[in-house]
Amino acid sequence: MLQNFRIEGTITALSPIHHGGNEKTGASQLLRRQKFFVNGESKEIPVISGNSVRGYTRRLVMDDLLKRVDFKITNISFYHSLFSGGVLEQKGKAGYLNLELRKKTRELLPALSLYGASYGNQILPGKMKVKELLPLCEEMSNLVPKKFTNYCKHDIYTFLDHTFFTRKEDLGTAGLEKQEEEPTVQMIVDVENFSPGTIFYHGFSLEKATEIEISCLGHVISLWQNSPYVGGKSSSGFGEIRIEYEEVPSSKLYLEFIKHNKQNIRSLLEELNNL
Repeated sequence: MLQNFRIEGTITALSPIHHGGNEKTGASQLLRRQKFFVNGESKEIPVISGNSVRGYTRRLVMDDLLKRVDFKITNISFYHSLFSGGVLEQKGKAGYLNLELRKKTRELLPALSLYGASYGNQILPGKMKVKELLPLCEEMSNLVPKKFTNYCKHDIYTFLDHTFFTRKEDLGTAGLEKQEEEPTVQMIVDVENFSPGTIFYHGFSLEKATEIEISCLGHVISLWQNSPYVGGKSSSGFGEIRIEYEEVPSSKLYLEFIKHNKQNIRSLLEELNNL
């Protein structure tokens, strides 16, 4: 039985979070901003894109799948299909849709069914929608579900901060000597970030999903909770989060499905790998 499914909750910053935007400001890196109509006027509010969460969790669940079925990808195009969505390629008869392959892919690869992909000249639309992470601030009080508005007590600027990084040369550690005519290599980088303690509203929704696909989403959330990061610069102490959703589906059904269908899944992956 197919059903629509929705889950929502909060993401709390445990360290500074930076998610860069398109604006170029030299050594200053600003947060990504989205325009919202708030109290009769347009305001730009920093957010974390749903695409960022989608990409990060996609890599977690696809890597987990390949390890569980002990499969190694040899085709770079198929690698991109699994881990980043892939690109369409002109292979075989133009406009031809292999409905049998699409059906088998949805049945045996629930994670790919959720995220969607292009492989060869085929498109498999994803069933999962990922919301933006919206900071729970005064400006968002009319744009998030009512049960989360009790968090919206301060304006957005309360949660914003700047972190400075310095990069300096240290040739001595490499046993090198600086020539007099060489310029000194050092730079200060200013990064705008959400402060630790910032709380975001977030959610996932599925359309016409099977029980196994819903269980797969539960496994996705579990993997994310075990590697709880978002945004950039995690190697520099950024991006650690606490993930709290209401009634996360059990991943048991999905994991049992993978275990019992390991050989069929490997055969399908081999078929897709050879497209």
